[in-house]
Amino acid sequence: MDGLHLFAGTDGDGVFLSTNNGTSWMAVNTGLTNRTVYALAVHGSNLFAGTDGGVFLSTNNGVSWTAVNTRLTNTGVSALVVNGSNLFAGTGGVFLSTNNGTSWTAVNTGLTSTSVYSLAVSGLHLFAGTRGGGVWRRPLSEMVTEVEDNFSQVPVGFTLEQNYPNPFWSGATSRSAGNPNTTIRYQLPKATQVVLKIYNIFGQEIRTLVNERRTGGVNSVVWDGRDESGKEVSSGIYIYRLQAGEFIQSRKLSFVR
Repeated sequence: MDGLHLFAGTDGDGVFLSTNNGTSWMAVNTGLTNRTVYALAVHGSNLFAGTDGGVFLSTNNGVSWTAVNTRLTNTGVSALVVNGSNLFAGTGGVFLSTNNGTSWTAVNTGLTSTSVYSLAVSGLHLFAGTRGGGVWRRPLSEMVTEVEDNFSQVPVGFTLEQNYPNPFWSGATSRSAGNPNTTIRYQLPKATQVVLKIYNIFGQEIRTLVNERRTGGVNSVVWDGRDESGKEVSSGIYIYRLQAGEFIQSRKLSFVR
């Protein structure tokens, strides 16, 4: 699940998407060259599929997919699990990516049974269920330390994240503390001209937050709930829209006065 999106991985027919709680489904497989899907995982706006042909990434709810298998030496992926910025894949052993699948490293110290069929995170440990070898446990801190200096954190694709906090509210509201600002983060795989705007639910432009070239990596901008003239907007749902080159994505946020 990712908000209003429900995804299903199938044995041979790829990934299907429902936006109405499973009442109807549509295939979303463009670029998914292997459609035997054993596992799905969501991290922010990133959807990962574990298949017989490795890991694939979609940043647009399955509309298109890209293989992300650099250094993933065994591409029959049976399990995926996300913990923070760490993505684990169960295959011929356990592999870890700290950069959304851009690159992988094996984290198998002490794991003598490497046919891994399931993964789970509980507390500070990763658990691996294996074929014929039982369940194995390892501290997350050990594995992250192994790879944290090996790979850069450059995003693999364009991503617009959900704002935080959401909802946010005016400092003049009756709430004791208030969150008069909200932060919008977005990821760029390379330097790109970026336009990020706020719209009301009628499509009317409220404010331009970004209109300039930004460097690759994780970027952020703060909105204070005011329009271009500096006037505080009314309570309600607003749309923020990111355009970075040919990439376009929108999300909703809520403001309370």
